[in-house]
Amino acid sequence: MPPSGFPGSVMLDRLAERANPVLVKEVRSALRGRTFAGGFIAVLVLALVASSIAMIVATAGSDSTPSGIGYLIAIAIVFSLGAHGLVPFSAMASMSAEHDEGSLELLQLSGISPARLVLGKLGAAAVQGALIYAAFLPFLAFAFLLQGVDIAMLSAGIVASFAGSIAFSSFGIMLGAVLRLRWLRVLGYVVLAIALMSGVQGLFGWIAIGFFSGSGPTWSEFLLGLAITVLVAAFCCVYATTRLQHSEENRSTAFRVLGTAALIVACCFGVATGRPDNTFAWAIAALALGLPSMLLGVTEAERMPRAVLARARRSGSRWYLAPWLPGGGRGVLLVLVHCLLVLLAGLVATLFAGGGRAEWWRMLGALAAVETWFLFVLLTPAGIAARWLDRPWVQMLTRVSCIAFPVALVLLPAFVRFLAGTPASAFSHPGNPVRLAGLAFDAREIQDLLPIAVVGAVAITVALGLNLPRVLRSFGEVRRAREASATSALETTGAEAQR
Repeated sequence: MPPSGFPGSVMLDRLAERANPVLVKEVRSALRGRTFAGGFIAVLVLALVASSIAMIVATAGSDSTPSGIGYLIAIAIVFSLGAHGLVPFSAMASMSAEHDEGSLELLQLSGISPARLVLGKLGAAAVQGALIYAAFLPFLAFAFLLQGVDIAMLSAGIVASFAGSIAFSSFGIMLGAVLRLRWLRVLGYVVLAIALMSGVQGLFGWIAIGFFSGSGPTWSEFLLGLAITVLVAAFCCVYATTRLQHSEENRSTAFRVLGTAALIVACCFGVATGRPDNTFAWAIAALALGLPSMLLGVTEAERMPRAVLARARRSGSRWYLAPWLPGGGRGVLLVLVHCLLVLLAGLVATLFAGGGRAEWWRMLGALAAVETWFLFVLLTPAGIAARWLDRPWVQMLTRVSCIAFPVALVLLPAFVRFLAGTPASAFSHPGNPVRLAGLAFDAREIQDLLPIAVVGAVAITVALGLNLPRVLRSFGEVRRAREASATSALETTGAEAQR
């Protein structure tokens, strides 16, 4: 705590009161404990030794490599032990300790949600990583004063390294939340060590290529890598939160929001490419990134969990947020929203295209054909099993069916055509989405698209017809929750007026 005469003491006290209590607890225990303090001191001592050796080698040797790069690599390897080794393992150990000490039950009784618990652990890991990078800054400044170190690449490397540290820490927190048995945690530490070695090698390889080549990755590549890192960290945190939640709590909204965010990021990269084939590839990648949340959404039980329904009755629920609320019918709405977003991104790219507008419109037609196929194979099995999705085994069977159905739709006609003696055109059938996209891209006249449009209209009608009843029921559940919230508000207002 700062002294009472310190000018910012009042502000710091207020900030500490409003901060996440788990964050405050973890930071205090880490700074007062021996593990982080000993590791931090060891990293500093190794950095000083490595710095001295690197300077001696750089000044005494006759290597053509600039001395600043060699010095920076030596220091970065040492500090990586702390940022990408000590911090993630500490985060996993801190999360695992909650199971042994029985703190999870006490935290639930205190009103701290699992999301605040996970974010507090991740925030504490970020603070520890920031301390290590703060100790790294003087060495970085000295490396910049030497020759051969570009300030832009150095800054990008620091940001990428810190983002990697946060992602590794979130992965460790997820392992600590999922693995509750001690012998499983030992395997978890091994998995974390393998992930750290692989991830750090890839990160250092990416940074080293930039330094030695002199050009480094483009800003779009840097932003793409940063976006992937953030999405991986967010997925680990969301999954850890859901494993700590009760079955009647909201386990679905966070996954749905994350899927929508990943889809929007991919769509933005697709719009920025400026080429129809690249935009089409990014649109398919966007659907693939949103697929896990959509698959889990359409195969959920129809009713809202009790905690979510009680909260909606107390505070109301906005109708336009229905696709991100739990429930299989609202999962169908999420699928439709995602497909519309991807199609809208393709339309925006088409409208702002510079030249070759006909090729862009053919790309948009191919995208619409693939989305029609996607809606059919995802919503048809879920719509058939909609009445029985409140049973866990039916949910699992439906998810397997949603994965097996498109595979069968592609392979079975191809196998029949192969047996019929036409192996060269075995996969040239309407059940193959690649064939559908190729037909739309190669179409020169509108008459060529009419068969595809007829088949697509039938497929959409079947898929939406099977799911329309539960979509209407999901809207009715949201409407009743809003009416209950409005009635409760009127009763509260009337009681206060009588007083």
